[in-house]
Amino acid sequence: MNFRKRIVSALGAAALIAALISLSITHTGDTGSAPGSLFSRRTTLELWYSDTALNDYLTDAAVAFNESNSDYRVDLHAVEDPDYLDAINTASVKNKDLPDIYIISNDALGRAAQAGLTSVIDDKKHFGNDDIFPKAAKNAVTYDGQYVAYPLYFESAAFLYNKDYLQSMADNLNESLDDAIPSTMVDVINLSNAFDAPENVTDVFKWDVGDIFYNYYFIGNYINVGGDAGDDPNNILIYNQNAIQCLKVYQQLKDYFAIDTDTDDYSDVINDFADGKIAFTVATSDAVKTIRDKVASGDCKISYGVSKLPDFTDDLLTKTMSETHCLVVNGYSEHQDGANQFCQFLLDQNMQDFYDMTGKVSAQAGIHYSDEHVNGFYESYINSVPMTKLRAASNFWMLLENAFSLVWEGDDPNETLRKLTEQMVLEISGTDIKVNKIDDPPALNIASELSESD
Repeated sequence: MNFRKRIVSALGAAALIAALISLSITHTGDTGSAPGSLFSRRTTLELWYSDTALNDYLTDAAVAFNESNSDYRVDLHAVEDPDYLDAINTASVKNKDLPDIYIISNDALGRAAQAGLTSVIDDKKHFGNDDIFPKAAKNAVTYDGQYVAYPLYFESAAFLYNKDYLQSMADNLNESLDDAIPSTMVDVINLSNAFDAPENVTDVFKWDVGDIFYNYYFIGNYINVGGDAGDDPNNILIYNQNAIQCLKVYQQLKDYFAIDTDTDDYSDVINDFADGKIAFTVATSDAVKTIRDKVASGDCKISYGVSKLPDFTDDLLTKTMSETHCLVVNGYSEHQDGANQFCQFLLDQNMQDFYDMTGKVSAQAGIHYSDEHVNGFYESYINSVPMTKLRAASNFWMLLENAFSLVWEGDDPNETLRKLTEQMVLEISGTDIKVNKIDDPPALNIASELSESD
C-alpha cells in the first residue's frame, strides 16, 4: 500500500517531527497510545489474502476506506503460504500480527470456526433477504445455523456452446438459436446427430471427465454431504437409486462422447473449444478470460454462449457445485466492529468493477458485467451446491472423482457408490460399517430416450 508522504518544514524541530511522522505511518495496530497518535488515533485493521489477483481491487477499496473512516484504517497483506489457514491460526493464538480480516474458501470455514477463527455476522442489510446474496452464497457462509463470513466471489461450472455450430444444428431442425440451446443430454445428442460438422470439429461435446468439478453436476441433485450448508455430519446422502441412475446414464455417455480421461485435461479442452474444435463443453468462469485473450491476440475467432448445465432428461436432473471465497472476521481480533465495518464497506464499494479488476465473479446479485458471458456462470451459481465444510469429509472430492473415473471405465455404478458410502461413513463417524446393497433403479436407456424425442 502506498501512503502519502508528509513534508514538514520547521527550522528548530525538523528531525523530531520527521521521526514522529515516520512512526505514525509505519506503526501497526495504532490505538492512540503510541507516539503516532499525535497525528492519528485510528486503529489499524490487518487484512490477509492469498490470491494476488485481488491486489488492485483491495488496494483501491482500502484507500477509499482509509480516506473516509476516521476510526479505522486497513493494511493489506498478501500471504504466500501453502498452509494459509494454519498461518492465520498460529498468528491468532500467539496474538502477534494477527489478521483482523482474512479471505478464505467456504470449504475451510468449518475448520476455521472450530478453531475460533470466525465471528458471527449480524448484518441485516446484506443477509436480510435474497436481494443481495442468493441462497447458494448464504449457504456457503453458514456454519452451525449462523452466518460466519461475507460472500465475496465464487467459482462454478456452466455450459458453453459455439453459437455458429448451434445455429447450424438449429437450422437443420427448423428451430431458432435460443430454442435450440440444449436443456438435457438427450437434446445434446439429438443436436449432434443433426449436425453436419465442419472438418475442424473433433468433438461435439467434450469436457474434462477426470476432474470432479466438471463431473459433479451429473450427480449433484441427488447426493448431499453436510446438508444445505455443508456443515451437518448427520446429513450424508450418497447411496440412493437416483444417484445410481445418474451414474448409469453418465456411463452411457461414453458411447456418444469418446473422451480419454488420461489425455484430455481442462486447459486443452478450453483451448480446443476456443479454436472451434468442440461444439459444447463444461467450464468454469476462468474460461471467459482464456477465450477473450485468444480472440484479442488473433489466435481464434469464436462466437459462443453460456447457459446452465443440461439435465440428463426432463425427469433426471442435474445440479452443479460451487466454491465461494469469503471475507471472515477473525474471532481473535480485538477490533470486531471495525473489521465488520470494512467488510460491509468492501461489499458496497465498486462491486460493478470487481470482475474487471480481479477476473473473479462476484457472489452478489444484480451486477452488470462488461462481458455478458459471465452472466451464465452467475445463473449457474444461484442453484449450486456449496462445497462441504466438514473437515472429516475433506477426502470426499477425491473419492468421488475416483468413483466417476471407475464408472466411466465400466465399473458397476451401484457397487461403486455403495463402497464410497462405506468409506465416507468411516471417515466422518469413525465407524466401519457394512452398507447393504440396494436394488438397481429401473433401466433408463439414452438410446430409447432419443428415439422417443425424434
